[in-house]
Amino acid sequence: MKGNRLLSLNKELKGYKSKRTFVKGKSTKNGLIAGNGNGSKVSDIMVEADVFIIEVLDLFFDKSPQEKGLSDELRDIAARSLWTATTLTKTENVMPEPTDGVADIGWISSEGVQRAFRKINHKGLYKAVKSAVQSKYRTEFETALLSAKPEPASQMMTRQMSAVNTALVVFIENTGALPFQWDSTIGKTVQEGLEKVIDFVSEEFEKWLNKFADAKGSKYRDVIILEDARATYANLKHTLHDLANKDYIIDIFTLTHGSSSSFSAYGGGSISASDIRALRDSYGKALPIRVVYMMNCVGSGLNDDWLYAGARATAGAIRNNYIPEPMMTKFWTNWLRGDSFTNAVSTAYNDSVKLISDTIAKADYIPFVGGSIMSALQSKINPMLADSKPKIEGNGSITIDTASLAAAHSLSFSDTVYSEAKYGTGEHVLSGLVDADRVTPTYQIDVNGVKFTYGELIAMGDFYESHAKMIAAGAAELGKLKSLIDKSKRFYESKVVHGRASGSNPTDTDWQSATGGRYLKLAEDNFAHFAPSNSTYISFSSSKSNHKAEWEKYHKQAIDIVRAGNNSSVVDGALSVNAFGDHFLTDAFAAGHLFNKDDLSEYFKSRVLNTSRLINSDGEDMFNRIAKAAFKGALKAAFSKHETVDTHYGFHIDIDSESRFSKLLIGIMEKEPDIIGKTMVAKLLHDELNQYSGGVPVTNLKGDSWNLTGDDTLNMANLDIMRKAVKQSIKNLYDAVNDLSAHATFFKKVWDFTPRPTSSSVTTIKKMVNDYTNPKGTKIVTGADTLLQQNYQALLDELVKRKVLQKIP
Repeated sequence: MKGNRLLSLNKELKGYKSKRTFVKGKSTKNGLIAGNGNGSKVSDIMVEADVFIIEVLDLFFDKSPQEKGLSDELRDIAARSLWTATTLTKTENVMPEPTDGVADIGWISSEGVQRAFRKINHKGLYKAVKSAVQSKYRTEFETALLSAKPEPASQMMTRQMSAVNTALVVFIENTGALPFQWDSTIGKTVQEGLEKVIDFVSEEFEKWLNKFADAKGSKYRDVIILEDARATYANLKHTLHDLANKDYIIDIFTLTHGSSSSFSAYGGGSISASDIRALRDSYGKALPIRVVYMMNCVGSGLNDDWLYAGARATAGAIRNNYIPEPMMTKFWTNWLRGDSFTNAVSTAYNDSVKLISDTIAKADYIPFVGGSIMSALQSKINPMLADSKPKIEGNGSITIDTASLAAAHSLSFSDTVYSEAKYGTGEHVLSGLVDADRVTPTYQIDVNGVKFTYGELIAMGDFYESHAKMIAAGAAELGKLKSLIDKSKRFYESKVVHGRASGSNPTDTDWQSATGGRYLKLAEDNFAHFAPSNSTYISFSSSKSNHKAEWEKYHKQAIDIVRAGNNSSVVDGALSVNAFGDHFLTDAFAAGHLFNKDDLSEYFKSRVLNTSRLINSDGEDMFNRIAKAAFKGALKAAFSKHETVDTHYGFHIDIDSESRFSKLLIGIMEKEPDIIGKTMVAKLLHDELNQYSGGVPVTNLKGDSWNLTGDDTLNMANLDIMRKAVKQSIKNLYDAVNDLSAHATFFKKVWDFTPRPTSSSVTTIKKMVNDYTNPKGTKIVTGADTLLQQNYQALLDELVKRKVLQKIP
């Protein structure tokens, strides 16, 4: 970004820029933009949202209500009709995509949709599919048109005001200009060259900053710019909390210096990752932040922290950001026109890279830039542009018109139901308390300044998607996790080793907070923690990873590390990788993980859905029986206060009976079958195996026979064999230095310790699989009833969040 040292250069360039002449040509991209004869574009014609909606209805149905008689049902039909027509004309690349693929009132009311409509309609493409749209929506349209009533002015005003209750907060720590930030290795000559190029292609800072303020009253109810002495943490915190208390939806742009763990504030201050998280903690809940767009260097290092604070989507540079301008201006343009956050960010970066590269290639047009400067710049520019690439996390489909926020890391129904489908953290730690060469129960391995035992590192597989992500984590997060892991270890040690639990085990909320909200999502998607496919149980073969494949991957990496070098730091690095992999090895010792989760989900879906992925007769009967059993008590009371967001012949459907609750469950199964298959069915089988009376009889290839217990029921018999496997896993690393046998040889030495169900257990597991996937059976009905009674509020919250249900007015 431009620093104060560029202000004098700005003055020199003003005169030069004013003399440049640009020829405005027509864009022919997609053949959809044409001039209208007076120098402006068809897409520039903008009208009020409801006037536009009437225009859409008139186009497709040859009649429309007066504006005062336009109902939400008709607005919704217009939105769905327009998106259907867009897909039929295959112009989705021109039209902004609806959030979550659902074309609704908020979507059709956006300026981006209106602009795209005019481009497409100008070419006559919508008329070509008019009859198909009419055929699909004519009946629904006629019914809604007959029942449409003028909306009272007070209600219209309330609806319009609530739709625009958004605020933009811009945080700028520099005074009067946007700051450059440089790596010392870049060199002064290259720095000077890129500064001049960026200044050449960018607007003056003052004009650029005014564009934010100009958005007040149109795209934002309020715009707050924290600059100069106002750019402090205290002011940022006060501003965000105040806006949240007033029910604003907030966008945040940070235009500062920064690093992977902080960004700059006024007077040499800084705002750290923990400060960002404290914004939520001090408020007491997630803040209503829609997006955070960061121009500070290595802003991606703060993505997780902003997501924890409440942001639904974030973006920041992967390393140093050398092109905050023109990237910020281009993002702002994209964002204002209704692009999704992902598209607005990505396009801004790609266009900026192209503009900078093209400008450098034509350096003779830029004043005050010498040949030596440009030569040095050309040799460095590509890696600098690559460093500036933003990393996007969260819900990238959000647009500036998104008026409801679904948390990027929310406690969803799937998260809640499946949160305990794994060994407890402390149980994993206990498995690693072994003596194997240099490793002892107290031996410490350093990870970014935080010391972990081997057993503690085994537990980390539940908190990070990969070992690479674990070692990239900050010391603050690692320290929080270590403290909680130690607490869980003490709890399970007293319970398993001493036979009487003392103290308390960390809660899901504790783990969720320590990991910035990813803990429960990892628990939901934990296919790699379950067994390989086994056709004896299920005739499917999953393409997803499993605990054996995942362990072998990390064990191979660790062996390769020690074979490449054998000093102390190398060995500790290998042990870190191996311990992370041993998490999946120890998962193999849980009774509830004896099946392949993905196979089970696919098998269940094949039994309740037809080849078109719609519910079959057996599935419909199953959900009717589940609804009959579950629609009672608190669940009935809660769902009866809600109705569908979508309308049927102009009416919202109340969820106030068993039959309607059944149809709701069937709709979930058809639209998102994994919520039922991956979550509910897997949870039921997992718990049945874990709670099997006396444990599941198993053997191993080492000659051991025992009854396998499950998560939260670890006993010493199981623990002793787990430790033998972990000890052999560590021993392999030392043996592999001199023994250059194939990796498979070492894999077998360890995997021979893992449990294999006896023939009687195989029969038992096969029966359980059938019971919990059989739509004609009673087990799945009883189990589903139990889970729904325990988790109905989480399911209801998620359906409201996804705009499937809403409260009855």
